[in-house]
Amino acid sequence: MNPGGSLGASGAPGASLDREALRLVSTLDLEKVQELALQLLARATDAQGAALWIADDRGDLTLRAYRGLVDRGALPARIDPRAAPWAGPIARGAPFPPPGATAGEAFHVPLVADEETLGLALLSDRATGRLGAEEQAAALAVADVAAIALRNARRVQALERVGLRDRETGAYNLAYFVDYAGKEFYKARRYGRAFSLVVVSLDNAEQLRQAGGRELYRRAVRDLVGAVARVARDADILAKVSEGEYYVLLPETDSFGALMFRRRAALEIRAAPSIRQLEERAPVLLSMGSAAFPRDGGDFDELLHWARIRLEEERGSLVRRLHLADLDRGAFWELCDLLLAGDDRLPADGPSARLPADPALLAAARLEIARELGRDPRGRGLLYLGLDDPAARAAFLDALPAGEGSSRAGDASVAVHLLGRRAAAGAGAAGHPLVTEVWLDGDPRLASHPFVLLLSDQAAYAHLAGPGGRAFHTSDAALVDALIHALQAHYDLQPI
Repeated sequence: MNPGGSLGASGAPGASLDREALRLVSTLDLEKVQELALQLLARATDAQGAALWIADDRGDLTLRAYRGLVDRGALPARIDPRAAPWAGPIARGAPFPPPGATAGEAFHVPLVADEETLGLALLSDRATGRLGAEEQAAALAVADVAAIALRNARRVQALERVGLRDRETGAYNLAYFVDYAGKEFYKARRYGRAFSLVVVSLDNAEQLRQAGGRELYRRAVRDLVGAVARVARDADILAKVSEGEYYVLLPETDSFGALMFRRRAALEIRAAPSIRQLEERAPVLLSMGSAAFPRDGGDFDELLHWARIRLEEERGSLVRRLHLADLDRGAFWELCDLLLAGDDRLPADGPSARLPADPALLAAARLEIARELGRDPRGRGLLYLGLDDPAARAAFLDALPAGEGSSRAGDASVAVHLLGRRAAAGAGAAGHPLVTEVWLDGDPRLASHPFVLLLSDQAAYAHLAGPGGRAFHTSDAALVDALIHALQAHYDLQPI
């Protein structure tokens, strides 16, 4: 506390603030600590606007709370305290002005305990006068108390979790999961955040138990949970629902983030030695489905409903029906040839179909996707185009939204990758700021096998064309993801 024995700035009710500080440091609920800390910081400085970022398991600072006269859209959701312009000021541990701010309008104050940065607060718009040295001193005193309270609450939360885990697998019990999910709904509604629910299902658990024997099966289940836990972050919660089903709660994760989590978790599970050993005796039928708040619903039952619908879609995917998971990693062209082959195993009412190659349809699909990126510039996803025709390439680039406009709109974050031979670009052809060009001059298949692969938080679509007038298209999300993963592995593209 400051030398005067009060946390308050000039004219503030110091004794009252001291009592609030004692209340803060004695609170052990992490969410309450965050809200009380922000409230006390604002009162101590007479600030009408305040925001609070808390360190996550990777050391990044994530926005956890805000109040008053702050523009939510202007607040970064995540701050890397190791990168410019934050690294130096945060490391010094003293209050500092935001980049580009006018003196006295606002300042940041780090929350540090035992040389560990636990958070960062923003205080702005003092009710009377400007935010000066006295307000910064008061904020620093509160920040010291808040950092200790955060550290204590985190330790208590970690201890509480130890007694709430399933003894066999280490996953949390369902009661704790439901309680945690309720808190996440509250935070998401109050602060406009997203989070996701993932359902992980071992569909043939009983068959695997009988085929593998009790000991191998138990080891495989433990390894399954361990694999998901390795992909998860500290803030994510994995709970056991039944012998073959698990829920995962992913705070601060939108629907596309949940899709990427599912991919990484499935790869990690499949790589576990006990899972591989078990698969030698019986197929391991693993399915996942996810739903995101607020896009898919406003309560737990709605999210679970949509997660289970997507779980069923994955169970019915061609990935399982055609045993595509058995293909070698990176077997992109083998997968394309299999899908283009003229067998009759595709269900007539499913999301996939073979059809005669139609260059006009493929061109229309490319252009419509390009326009859709402009309609929803904040959408997240992956788009890969195999495009070796100069005129078609130019038409696609022309249909994309302007890079500058999309950046102002908040990030055109569908990552667009254009694969082709350099000669197909045409002499003097310009690229596009939203597109990553991947030149594959030594691969003649791109000339005869144009393709579109789109996986986003709104849609999944693939269109493959091959020689001999054959084509295949699908909206099977699991299949589209498998195609993208195989393409990334084949050409050593950066996975997302």
